[in-house]
Amino acid sequence: MTDDNIIVLDNSINSRLLWPDNAAPGNNKYALHTIQQAEQDVVFYVPTIWHYEVAQVAYSLTKSGEVTQADAQNYFNLISFLPIKTDLRSHGDCSASTFSLSLQYNLSIYDSAYLELSLRLDAPLASNDKGLKKAARKAGVVIFA
Repeated sequence: MTDDNIIVLDNSINSRLLWPDNAAPGNNKYALHTIQQAEQDVVFYVPTIWHYEVAQVAYSLTKSGEVTQADAQNYFNLISFLPIKTDLRSHGDCSASTFSLSLQYNLSIYDSAYLELSLRLDAPLASNDKGLKKAARKAGVVIFA
């Protein structure tokens, strides 16, 4: 399913809208560049786990006092405008392949879900996660630039 208008979006990209990476400002620029692709009619595909990761990041940052509850709510409002398509297949029948990728590339199951989706859709991956990007390159996935 190669389509030039899709990108698999890792949560490490959209989370920069809530919590900029002060230690690595390049990550923020890359995230913004990726998100701006929505203006070019790009659709961001995500595995079902993405929605839980979005909430977990907001919860953790709110509980630690790094962001306010209002900041988190604004973040949820912002990302609701992104052209996100949730891949429901990743929730059910991809468990075995996600597990295999996790073992093969020494990734968490969560990160493997993004890799599996990129491989299955033959779509580029947008991520700030170094380990995930390294595994994706080894697996032949294009990293969105």
